[in-house]
Amino acid sequence: MNLSQNEVQLFYKLWYVLIWSLNEKHKIVPIFKKPVYGERTDEEPFIAVRAKLWENPQWIDDFLRENEFGGLTEIEHGILKSWSSHFVKGQFIVMKHLKPYSVFMTFDEPAKLYGVCGISNPIKATAPYEVPYMVDAVLLPFKDKIIYDSFIGAYPVSFGKGIRDSMKEIYEKTKETVGIIENMDESPVPVKPSEKAPKPAVKKPALPVVDAKGANVPKSMSARYMEIAEIIGKFCDEKLNNEYKEICLKALAKLCRKRPSPIETGKANTWACGIVYAIGATNFIFDKSQSINMTAGDIAERFGLSKNTAGGKAAEVKNLLDLSYFNTEFSLKSHIDSNPMIWYLKVNGYLVDIRTMPRGAQEEAFRKGLIPYIPADEKE
Repeated sequence: MNLSQNEVQLFYKLWYVLIWSLNEKHKIVPIFKKPVYGERTDEEPFIAVRAKLWENPQWIDDFLRENEFGGLTEIEHGILKSWSSHFVKGQFIVMKHLKPYSVFMTFDEPAKLYGVCGISNPIKATAPYEVPYMVDAVLLPFKDKIIYDSFIGAYPVSFGKGIRDSMKEIYEKTKETVGIIENMDESPVPVKPSEKAPKPAVKKPALPVVDAKGANVPKSMSARYMEIAEIIGKFCDEKLNNEYKEICLKALAKLCRKRPSPIETGKANTWACGIVYAIGATNFIFDKSQSINMTAGDIAERFGLSKNTAGGKAAEVKNLLDLSYFNTEFSLKSHIDSNPMIWYLKVNGYLVDIRTMPRGAQEEAFRKGLIPYIPADEKE
């Protein structure tokens, strides 16, 4: 969501007159032509004055008290007054893009959630990165909404699975217990999870059980698991290696445990191909510099499928399992060791490589599920 056209004009009227007036008084930028909404403006003077403004927010009160450049209505005066006392400056994690706003989460403990509207365009269009991602911003109250001061510094850096899971947990807990701040003049309202009436139990007929050879899958999926696992195992034994086979079978078992399981329908051969293709792509199998490499066409041909069919099923598997280069659950160990982003965690407010920290810090990160193993143990 973003502001209406009238609100956009009002914001820029206030922002332009404030920044230009402060520069006239404090002489931060030598040459600064008075900006006019609708005309092309140079961002550099705004950036320079903005940086000084949020170091000295009392300048807004001075401006309002002196009112040297006048022409402000009572409403406009009130909006500027709220900026000086309620602005929030810092680093945030953009967690969600919802219909009314985007949700910014602070790094502070306890975390706070802010519902932030775009100005001329929604946040999703202004910083079009995959959530969650980090931004530098100054949040401002604007009537009954929260906006930002027209500048967002976005960091399109992907987080590892451990960090993403931790962020999601904090987000959900804060949303349910504290709520999302939508108006800085009002308290947030907690969002309680909906309570659904339990459905009456329906007794299902017993299904024949097939030995899944120790795989952690529901009994009802054991036969389907073994059907697809046999195809995957044969391919990996011939073309890949045992580590690839273990990871692919682990992915298959996880798909079997989903409710409802997506692999209940469709051809076993197509699912087997999609899993191998998706796991291989996540582990750079298409890179010729890797010791084990294949082309997408080679994989599809081996399973008797077209390249488009194999790629489509692989994309489905990728979405179902949240596969990425930073999700270590289905990564070859060699790629985990060589991927620095997996090991970067926030410690005391700073991003650090956990491998350089004392063993106690590594053990705590491992206990919380933020890293796949304790690096010190691997070195030993």
